[in-house]
Amino acid sequence: MSRTLLAASASALLAGASLSGVFQPGTAAEVTDFSPLHQKAKYFQKDLLDKHWLDGLYVSIVPSAPPGRKFPHTVDQPGNVIHAGVWTGRYLGGVGYQYAVTKDPWVRRQGGEILRALRILQEVTGKPGLLARGYVKGHGPVEDWERHGADSVEWHQGQGPYADYRWYGDVSVDNFNAVLYGYAIYFDLAADAAQKQFIAQDVDRLMTHLLENHCRIMDVDGEVTRWGHVGIDPDPARDDYYRKQYGSYLSRLNTTNGAWQPPLRSSLMLLPDLLIARHITGKPRYQEFYQRVVGRFKDNPDRLRDSGPFSLERLARVNHSSEGQAYEALYNLIRYERDPELLKIYRPWVSQLWEMNWMEGNSLFTWMTLALLPEYRAPQKPGLTAIKPEEIPHAAEAARLALETLKVFPVDRVFRPVMNSLRQDIELNPHQSARNGKQSAKPVPINQRPLDNEYAWKGNPYQLDGWLKPAVTMFQFSCDDPQVAWFSDNTGGLFMTRNGGKDWRNVSDGLMGARVQNFAASTNRTFVLHALTDKGVFLTRDGGLSWRAMPEDVKPTFSAPDFKRWQIVSERWALRIDDASELVRSTDGGRSEKACMAGWRIPKANSVFITPQGVVAGGPGGCYQSRDGERWTELKLWREDETGAADFLHAYWMARYYGFIKKDG
Repeated sequence: MSRTLLAASASALLAGASLSGVFQPGTAAEVTDFSPLHQKAKYFQKDLLDKHWLDGLYVSIVPSAPPGRKFPHTVDQPGNVIHAGVWTGRYLGGVGYQYAVTKDPWVRRQGGEILRALRILQEVTGKPGLLARGYVKGHGPVEDWERHGADSVEWHQGQGPYADYRWYGDVSVDNFNAVLYGYAIYFDLAADAAQKQFIAQDVDRLMTHLLENHCRIMDVDGEVTRWGHVGIDPDPARDDYYRKQYGSYLSRLNTTNGAWQPPLRSSLMLLPDLLIARHITGKPRYQEFYQRVVGRFKDNPDRLRDSGPFSLERLARVNHSSEGQAYEALYNLIRYERDPELLKIYRPWVSQLWEMNWMEGNSLFTWMTLALLPEYRAPQKPGLTAIKPEEIPHAAEAARLALETLKVFPVDRVFRPVMNSLRQDIELNPHQSARNGKQSAKPVPINQRPLDNEYAWKGNPYQLDGWLKPAVTMFQFSCDDPQVAWFSDNTGGLFMTRNGGKDWRNVSDGLMGARVQNFAASTNRTFVLHALTDKGVFLTRDGGLSWRAMPEDVKPTFSAPDFKRWQIVSERWALRIDDASELVRSTDGGRSEKACMAGWRIPKANSVFITPQGVVAGGPGGCYQSRDGERWTELKLWREDETGAADFLHAYWMARYYGFIKKDG
């Protein structure tokens, strides 16, 4: 089918499907972290549609805003569309469960918008079967995501009907598989006949692209994407290619005879895709290819997983994001497989995952495990469980923890600094890994841990710290306008406000990559300042909008306060940072001191500046301003972002479908 006809069929299928003004659940004032789950679900869904919805595409991270705020999601005001495809696919699965439970026509219309967005992810690339990671509308550099050219290599402008879209390429296996995961669940539980045909067309194109390229995702430049190997082609003619591709992998497996014997589990991401494609399209070639993969690899030794009994040492090495992908793959692999001999291979893979995470309160992993073990059992009808928890190790306790996670799932989705490593009540894991660093020995409750950056179920429940603020290295006000100020931080940026700190603008772009180490504002001209950088001294006469390098013999004076020494605020009091990184205050010339950090998010300081407008002090929890050193007001120096709650909605509606949660839970 041509692109024109596909676009036309999408328009016909989804005509009139706009969700604007249809869904009007409770407001933020009515919902708290401890509200009933159905109320939280309504609130999260409205918030998702208000802030994170781009005509069916779920944009996970957006600038923090009050409830009800709408975002246009253009190049000038985008969210994190670089990962939009993967989360949209998973959210589609949640919408499938929601429709199965509610049979609400509005939910099916929402699913239709998502299907249209996922088709645009294919169409916008101009290459049949190739997904984009995500897109925004408009032309030009994508604000905050394409600056400095760091990400521009994968950004492209759409062509033809999609000329007004800016899209991001280099799609990876997790994006690809999440979309197929969502298609499979929605197809089975929610799609009408037209939507099923629509899904079948898109699945066929995706899988045709994959198989024609030997189980690889080929980008618009004709090269394999960075993480584009979905599985291993069983054709022996491809063995040399994979020997080169996975040379280090072979070494880790201690393969001594040189034989190419990849285990079947190395194609875990591919196997469910083939069964999904067979199920949805009805085409036998996908089943035939599946049988070739299984026949070639199933008898090879499986040394992929870090096995053995549970231990804190093993726990320290766990990659929780990879475990989420494995669960997602196994869920549909076991749902669709009928061969008892293959199920004897696949089910232990679930059991091995379960051994390491049943105690974590991961709602999604728990519901999946209870559905898959000891055999897959669909509910007798949506909400009426057919599952027998007593047949699964730890099932009752795990279900209790999973439900508790949803009950305390935080309504506030803003990324705020968390530093649990300071707490004395948390037992530390004595082992560390390069990936995970310092961790707790037991899972941290979800309302106390740092927010995962986009999807709670792939997050590390043992993570202690996160979203810590940069250290402020200098803060100065303009000589004659208290509404104008600058600060620099240890990322090398320089920022300016012209409205008393309501908004801050990065003014270091004109330094062409030079990192600001210090700066000095003029004592008699409003917008003149010098910046000391790792590439020399620069001067601006317009507050930082433009810069020019200064001759080497020009050496302005830059102050470098010692924050551990007393900073004299007035003749009556002074401040300093003590050896424990606490900000302390003295009113007797330093003979005595006491901590003065009431209201700080994290009681640690790393800088303090005496300014004409009061004291400004900062630490990993943020930056604060005070007139007396006792009452502090937080300064929002850096933009705050927030994430949506597609993860909660996915797990909640899955639990409702399987009967783990009742309607009024």
